[in-house]
Amino acid sequence: MAPQTSPTFRDPAGSLVLEDHRAIRRINPSAHEATLEFLGSQFYQHAVERGDIVGTEIERSDAGLSLIHPRIAIPTYPWEWTPSQWRAAATLTISLCQESLEDGWILKDATPLNILFVGSRPILVDVLSFVRRDPNSPIWLAHGQFIRTFLLPLVMLRLAGWPLELSFFKRDGYEPHEIYRSLSWSQRLSRSALWPISIPTWFDRKGGSRGLTEASYRPEPETAQHILNRTLANLLKRTRRAVTSGSASNWSDYQTTLTHYTHYDTEQKRLWVQQVLTESRPATVLDVGANTGDYSRLAAESGAQVVALERDSIAADHLYRSTAEAGLPIQTIQADIARPTPAAGWDTSESAGLLPRLEGNFELVMLLAVIHHFILMEQIPLRAIVSLCHRLTRRYLVVEWVPATDPMYQSLMRGRDELYGALTDADLLAASEDNFCVIRREVLGNGRILFLFEKK
Repeated sequence: MAPQTSPTFRDPAGSLVLEDHRAIRRINPSAHEATLEFLGSQFYQHAVERGDIVGTEIERSDAGLSLIHPRIAIPTYPWEWTPSQWRAAATLTISLCQESLEDGWILKDATPLNILFVGSRPILVDVLSFVRRDPNSPIWLAHGQFIRTFLLPLVMLRLAGWPLELSFFKRDGYEPHEIYRSLSWSQRLSRSALWPISIPTWFDRKGGSRGLTEASYRPEPETAQHILNRTLANLLKRTRRAVTSGSASNWSDYQTTLTHYTHYDTEQKRLWVQQVLTESRPATVLDVGANTGDYSRLAAESGAQVVALERDSIAADHLYRSTAEAGLPIQTIQADIARPTPAAGWDTSESAGLLPRLEGNFELVMLLAVIHHFILMEQIPLRAIVSLCHRLTRRYLVVEWVPATDPMYQSLMRGRDELYGALTDADLLAASEDNFCVIRREVLGNGRILFLFEKK
């Protein structure tokens, strides 16, 4: 993979180059001293040991000072996170800021874009976000940014059902006055919206100040730190409260409401997949259409690092919460591979599209009970599906073929029998013959067929 420059022109302290297994951050001369001081701090060392902040090797050369970070295998962006991932990222951001105060540091910015996930764990990857704190200042300058980018998207998800994917279009988050117009009066006066949305909007209309400036109030250091801690604790409380406990969707309850699987069918499928995983022992697995993660867990328990891709937000959030609680090496991505996240940012170079981040990174890819969705709901030809799978996997592909007689297939066909009613597993094999060979096949009691392909 050729080095890829990620524009970081918004940060005057440095720029970033991504290589195969590492990220190289070039530090501008004016920031050398402060950067080295932070990397030598007790706070930073402890945070790295816990896995909360990315580790760093310092490299000096004729080109200047560089920081070498291990590269996160599959980076994701906030618009691909579930609500509980947002809460985890916000909690880490606030907690690190609180801890850094004790060592004389503070976050100068607070955006979800500074966080990546390693499995189910959030990690802060921008070490240049910390600066020395003025001991007499009770003001957190990143306070407004945290509200715009973390809190308000969660509040609007809760109050108005605005999907978190909309953050794709709002790099610096929501402005209170922008979203005030979308709320009813009862919502404007609710506990969730009154403080972060309504009051700032009313003050703006009256031309009032939103608060103290940094120079207007300079208490003793102990008092300033106490005020900062109260501010951060209040933000964390409001952010956690904004995340709903979750509800049910058609797909989040899928595994418990199956009518087209008997108990025997389910066990037969599970044992077959488990045997494939045990014998092939893939180090990395992509589970496409993971639902609530039953087969992602099987893969993780077999020793694999797993990426679970699920488009249904409620199912994906359930998957994330359950696997995070279990401490399994499963990274949840809320996205639709049939309509993948595009590249974004200035010159479409600041954040990569989903497919380039996934392609060629997995020893085994699973498409369990999902291929008929691509065919019937997205009208994607079989050869195109197989071609994408060939780019995603380095070796193995597991596919569950759903026959046209299956109740789920029939419910999705929607009168297009002439187009899709005659498709069989022979069509899948014909579409795969140039890219894969079949090395195992299992017919379930309900007529569905499991295939293990190996890449040619």
